[in-house]
Amino acid sequence: MANYCNIDQYLYNYLKGFWVDKKFHGVFPSRTWQYNRYIQISTPVNDSSIHYEYRIDNEWNGLVELHIEGRYTQTDYMRFLRYLQKQTETNPDLSWHQWGKCKGRCSIEITINNWEDIKNAFQKLIMFFDPLLTDCIDKFNLHRKNEISSPYTRELEFKELTNSQEKVVLETKNLQDLFSSNLVIPDYQRTYCWEDKNVTDLWDNLLEMPHNSDYHLGSIILQRRTVNDCTLYNIIDGQQRLVTLTLIMRELGYTGQMPLLKQKFISKDARLHVANNKALIRTLNQRNTDIAMLERLSHHLIFSVLILNDSNLDLAYTFFSNQNSKGVSLSDYDLLKAHHLRYLNIEDQAEHLAMRWNDLSLECDNNGDSYLTHTLGVHLFRLRKWMRKHNVEEFQPRKVKEEFSAARIMSSIPAFGEKFYFYEKIQGGSHFFAYTSIFVDKYKEFIRTRQIQLLRNHLQWESHWKYADIIESLMFGYFIKFGHQYLSEALFCIAGIMAQHRYSATRAIFYKIREFAKDSEIIMMIDQASSPTFFLAEAIPYIRISGLEQEGDIKERFYRCLRRIFCELNDFSDKTIIEKRNNEYGE
Repeated sequence: MANYCNIDQYLYNYLKGFWVDKKFHGVFPSRTWQYNRYIQISTPVNDSSIHYEYRIDNEWNGLVELHIEGRYTQTDYMRFLRYLQKQTETNPDLSWHQWGKCKGRCSIEITINNWEDIKNAFQKLIMFFDPLLTDCIDKFNLHRKNEISSPYTRELEFKELTNSQEKVVLETKNLQDLFSSNLVIPDYQRTYCWEDKNVTDLWDNLLEMPHNSDYHLGSIILQRRTVNDCTLYNIIDGQQRLVTLTLIMRELGYTGQMPLLKQKFISKDARLHVANNKALIRTLNQRNTDIAMLERLSHHLIFSVLILNDSNLDLAYTFFSNQNSKGVSLSDYDLLKAHHLRYLNIEDQAEHLAMRWNDLSLECDNNGDSYLTHTLGVHLFRLRKWMRKHNVEEFQPRKVKEEFSAARIMSSIPAFGEKFYFYEKIQGGSHFFAYTSIFVDKYKEFIRTRQIQLLRNHLQWESHWKYADIIESLMFGYFIKFGHQYLSEALFCIAGIMAQHRYSATRAIFYKIREFAKDSEIIMMIDQASSPTFFLAEAIPYIRISGLEQEGDIKERFYRCLRRIFCELNDFSDKTIIEKRNNEYGE
């Protein structure tokens, strides 16, 4: 006996008459097999991926079912699906079956002899599941889940965080209060850069929040500004946490305002971090069974909010530097930016230079090494120290910040006459940003030279790299002064002098190599020379020990590396150096 009724327009019209408030969808083209046809009825979720359906299987059995399809079968929604399955455990008429990769098909036990049997089966399913699904919309944020990957289009109506006009105001605010204000990430702020560990640590802390009391998540510093009669709150400190919390609240299905979702990150690196952290947070939330988490974060996650009612960046960055220099989140370069922006009184200039600094700080070579770090933090830092016969302490805390902060001046005598010498005193503000830009550009040109490429290629092995690193700093000093002029000859002399340490020392200890470079006074020879000829003539006599005398150990291997470099360089023009090169390394 057949256990089905044909699927056609007549059955479709019959069923539609019983649920006029629901949406129907039918597929029953003429001249198609019955098992290729179906009739679907909507659920309270109002998403076609969750629907009731009548269909006929390959064995000609009519089935009335609830179907969970599409994105709701993915791991993001396993909590929702498991919840539905658990609610049906005590109902003997309902059974779950495989549907794609998961059990997303719930059938009702029924024998179908006529249209009324189909109608009654749908009625039982609807009466059982409609209230459950209505509850799940809020419990599992099903409507919100549909929007998580979509652009944020909500119209925002902002509230004031404070009515006080005091220059500095300290308020305690919860996360919902912060999100209700017009938060803005200024262009001059550093880029969003939180890694997996930062996000995971924050998530773990949030999971440990007490259920019935407030949880304090540190301080936030905001700068209150008025632009075109609109109040903005520039985030001076707290951007990383607030952006990450925005992503978390979006994933949890928060329906309130989230102003940072309206922000656009210009930096490709920031966009990659946002995309990565969205995926990570989604993965973390898949294992989350705490339905009340969203409510706790909204109302019980609190912050000490320092609001600066001052349009001048000076005050804001004074707080920013003091706040962050006590922690580990900011680099020397972040603090230098903050330090020098304080010297700029024109805000448009400050924002422009801060944006340029942000771009500069993201530029890297093919190995991922930062141009800014290598220019300021390595080469110029060493050269400035050696010019004053000071030792280079590579691991001194905040060494770059201290070296490139604004120099002290006499209050009654203005600073003037900058020449952009690498060793000159640093003036606060625009001079520092120009100084940095000039020398980073020189560094980019410098590392493209054949001489430096050969140095890096041949002296990267064993402990040879320590000498190559110092030779490169000294060569950069020469390049700053003389550019490409006689660069191969300069490399021959500088490498030859540094080789004296390699050939005479039993071990290649890095700080000893740095001290040798300082004591050799190479950088002062370069500075005092008005032409390459004076430097080269002064440097050559310091090359006394020959690599030809080294046998059988790392010193001989170091010599062979130098020989490969100078055999490949064929642009020597000075006869004296050509002769010395041929004698030392062969023609």
